[in-house]
Amino acid sequence: MFDADREDMIERARKAGVKMMVNAGDDLKSSLAGLELARAYDFIFCTFGVHPNEALKWDKKVEAAFVAAIADDRLSGNRRIVAIGEVGLDYYRDRAPKEVQKTVFREQLHLAVREDLPVVIHCRDAFEDVITILEEENSERVVFHCFDGDLKMAKRIWANGWLTSFTAIVSYPKNEELRRVVAECPSHLFMLETDAPFLPHQDFRGQRNEPAFLVRLGETVAELRGISKVELAEQSLNNAQSFFGI
Repeated sequence: MFDADREDMIERARKAGVKMMVNAGDDLKSSLAGLELARAYDFIFCTFGVHPNEALKWDKKVEAAFVAAIADDRLSGNRRIVAIGEVGLDYYRDRAPKEVQKTVFREQLHLAVREDLPVVIHCRDAFEDVITILEEENSERVVFHCFDGDLKMAKRIWANGWLTSFTAIVSYPKNEELRRVVAECPSHLFMLETDAPFLPHQDFRGQRNEPAFLVRLGETVAELRGISKVELAEQSLNNAQSFFGI
């Protein structure tokens, strides 16, 4: 979609101070494209997953293709696939039956265990079911991508040792409760993301989001947490590197 200025976008991010990018897959095609991009840059990594909105695309052939790609990636000696995701449940758009989403979610959690990879969660209007499935599957290395819930929900996530990943929606005027979550999150249980090309910072509303804007998000989160931008950047980077094993 953004091939025309992709290299310029990546260069802007590097100049802004972004040290690492993880490109999320949402089906087989996008996962493979993410791997190709990650192999072209030593600071870009990728995840493999079938998004709940694409759950009807999941089958044994797709699973086998994931397994083969992960095996080849490891044999290459230059590992780029660092997680299974985005996976989870989405009852807002409801593009696949709930029971299908649940089955596909569990099967990808099983894949993550077999491949010893962490899991990036997409959860929209489905928090109770997502939590239940993760707990039933004894999932350990989990991050809730683009967390937008309240403090009660966040504390359930943190109690399991799972991470919450924050985007620039924390800067939107209506999200006072989310700013409280950001302020109270344990220092070892968060990371930052852009969710580009969606959800730009309030300062950039109306523009396409891109990785370089992560720096403005970091400034906002540092202010909310009452720490310096440098300390915030170190915490977020360390947490992400530890989680993804980079």
